[in-house]
This record gives sequence, structure tokens and C-alpha cells, in this order.
Amino acid sequence: MQYLLDTNVLLWYIQGDKRLPQSIQSFISNPENDILISAASIWEISIKYSLKQIELFPDLESYMEKYILNGLYKIINIGSEHAMYVSKLPFHHRDPFDRLIFAQSVIERIELLYTDHIFDKYKSDL
Repeated sequence: MQYLLDTNVLLWYIQGDKRLPQSIQSFISNPENDILISAASIWEISIKYSLKQIELFPDLESYMEKYILNGLYKIINIGSEHAMYVSKLPFHHRDPFDRLIFAQSVIERIELLYTDHIFDKYKSDL
């Protein structure tokens, strides 16, 4: 099965954060599952790092190489069809990264793993 991770889920999984539900941890750690990450998550993490909203050790590039760009995850690039689909989404909230990641999950027909219940509102609109 394929799963796309929301940025929050990705970071919590890497950091071993106890707030990540065990069910999501199990999906991610199951070697039979393909875990995908949006290029939007890499962009979001980079922005948060530059704004000093998150700390990554020893630096952004090393962290990305060790935990995200290590070949364990497939990266989904942002395509024009993903960007245009965002225009069809209601404004349940205005986070452009969440909206884009959700659009990718719909277009690519990949289940999105998330903890932010705002995504439930989007799913109910489909």
C-alpha cells in the first residue's frame, strides 16, 4: 500500500514524538508499505528551519540527507495538476502546504496520513 505523509507526521515520526498515533507509526514502519513525501514538505521544513521555527541537527542539509533524502521515501514532485487542483478545495484553512499535499493525495490516489483533523473536512467534500 502507498501512503503520503503530511509534514507534521513526517517530522513526528523521525523525531519519535509520542503524539504520533501508534496506528500511523505502524503504517510507516511496515516494510510492505511505500511511504511517499511531497516536495512541498521539504519546502515547508526548509522555510520553518530558516525562520527558526524548528531546529534540525546539525543543519538542514545534513538532516534532510540523513532522514528524508536517504532513499527510504519516494519524493512526489509538485506538478501543475497538483497546483491547479488546489483551486478546487474549499478554504477550510489557508495553509498552502497542507492544501497542496492534500491535492497531491487526491490526484495521485494515495492515502494521506495526517494528525490534523482539518483534513477530515477536505475528505468529506470529495
